[in-house]
Amino acid sequence: MEQLFSVLIGALIASILAFVFLHVSDRNEVLLDVAGFCDEIYHIFKNLHVYKNTGCTDRDLDLTIEDCRHLSRELTGLLTSAKIHKKMAITFGEKEQLGLFLELSNQLHQVAGILRRATPSAGIKEGQQVKQLFKDKIDPLRDKLMRDLIKGAKIAASLLDAYKHQMPTFYKITSIFIKPKA
Repeated sequence: MEQLFSVLIGALIASILAFVFLHVSDRNEVLLDVAGFCDEIYHIFKNLHVYKNTGCTDRDLDLTIEDCRHLSRELTGLLTSAKIHKKMAITFGEKEQLGLFLELSNQLHQVAGILRRATPSAGIKEGQQVKQLFKDKIDPLRDKLMRDLIKGAKIAASLLDAYKHQMPTFYKITSIFIKPKA
């Protein structure tokens, strides 16, 4: 009987550890996907901005018009893809992180529109507008999103979140006994 009890306890502990590991690794994967998404878009924006700015100031072009078209198609694919949005919704739920990501996506769409409409006569002005958007809105949003995702991917946050969503009845009962932080 003792052996059966020890096996059951061991199986329970192993199940909990496996659940925690999978939960944390899913959140880490989403975090890396969001970081990769942002990095790719930043790279494309930088190249498109350089192309538009170089074309406007008559410096030597590193990018051809075909390169620019390829970057534009790549950007369209990234901005219209729902893959990361869906992964975040599944992994984190409808929380603040998802709202931050959607706001960041909207700001990135605005920059894409500005860069696509950039003309040789207004390129410098539009370049300043893009830089200002990054400085005032996009970079702070991206930093906050990454901080929130990192905080949410930590083991303690993952455990609490899993407990809330996987065992809501027990969470409601036990949350009565938890004192709020002052």
